[in-house]
Amino acid sequence: MTSKSKIIPGSQESVPGYPKKLIIFRISNSKYWWTRVYMNGAMNVASTGVIDERNNKRLALEFAKQFYNDVLLKQRANPKSKIKNAQFSVVAASMIEVEKTTAKKSLYINDKGKVEGFYIPHFGEKLITEIEYSDLVQVMEKLNQKKLAPATKKHYLSLLSKIFKYAVQEGILKAIPPFPKLSERLKTKEKRDYFTFDEYRKINKACLDLASRGEKVRGIPITEELMLLNKFMVNSFLRPTDIRVLKHKHVKKVSDKEGDKKSEWLVLSHPATKTTAREVQTMKEGVQIYADLLKFRKADHAQKLKEAKAIQDPEKKRKALEALEGSPYTDLGDYVFFPGYQNRQTMMEAWRKLFKKGVEESKLEKTTGKNLQLYSLRHTSIMFRLIYGDVDTLILAKNARTSQAVIEQHYGAHLTTAQARKRLHSFISKG
Repeated sequence: MTSKSKIIPGSQESVPGYPKKLIIFRISNSKYWWTRVYMNGAMNVASTGVIDERNNKRLALEFAKQFYNDVLLKQRANPKSKIKNAQFSVVAASMIEVEKTTAKKSLYINDKGKVEGFYIPHFGEKLITEIEYSDLVQVMEKLNQKKLAPATKKHYLSLLSKIFKYAVQEGILKAIPPFPKLSERLKTKEKRDYFTFDEYRKINKACLDLASRGEKVRGIPITEELMLLNKFMVNSFLRPTDIRVLKHKHVKKVSDKEGDKKSEWLVLSHPATKTTAREVQTMKEGVQIYADLLKFRKADHAQKLKEAKAIQDPEKKRKALEALEGSPYTDLGDYVFFPGYQNRQTMMEAWRKLFKKGVEESKLEKTTGKNLQLYSLRHTSIMFRLIYGDVDTLILAKNARTSQAVIEQHYGAHLTTAQARKRLHSFISKG
């Protein structure tokens, strides 16, 4: 952006949920959306790289959010020196930098995601020395609005407390302000709702029906990808957060001979998002689901390309074709699901909204009384193996990147003796 660049009247727009001074806008001599924010005596400006199209503004807003976080993080002091900037964002980022070398990788990734995805946007440029009890109550209120589980809220508050303790350790604060107490009781042995086989078919049909009708959720189109993701989750034992990091380079098709028949499945080697980074073996169905996803991706791109070529206006046609360049997101470095979202926290929020719409369409919560969330897909994956499979819980736990105690405590709570009857009546072959 040069000094001769002029903002196009009416194009300026603040980013929802962030300080009003963070804006996106268009300029007369550029085809892209731009973003800027004034911070610490300097104007920070950047091109979003997003071409001005009606459906692209959402991507520009996502870029602006990340840009705001990046501007805050650039003010971070050298980790080896005493922190002089008392902004919460700087202190939090410095603490995360220390965790990178002192904590488990899974904890570092988890905390980093919470700091950059929630705490930095929430506190913005606020000094940590100015944060009081009332501000922490607001944090609790915001967490309550997200409808998180009590245990997840506890993790958020524990992380915030850790940041304040770090500030005391570095001499920025003399003492930690009082924290609001979590009134909800943590349930350590709660049953986890999952889909029965019939319910699993209903949720998939509901998602396909929404896609066939061209339904949207807050401007986000529902496509066949949502149904394919349901199936992939149930056949891969993944956590929802694993989808956030899963790329094509982490997916490998392997095969082996089982008697006279060839058996194929996928091996997933994505980074750890909670515990370990052990390889995950999918069910055999995973191969076909992944193939269907690649087929969908290419067909979707072909359809969009066809629509773009049919545009009459030359300039709009050029922009539409340019926006499709680089698709259909099947390169090794591309994300497997919802690859258009480079901000993966935003991707998770979009996925939750789409999944919620699918649950509403299926009417399963009304007819069953269950609380069906993204995690219900993982629970379904594990429960199907306990009910219909013949697998040891230790093996199941290792493949699901969890512990045997968690499998028995949380998932075993659903298992009835009637469901386990076939295994109860079975005998090991003496051959």
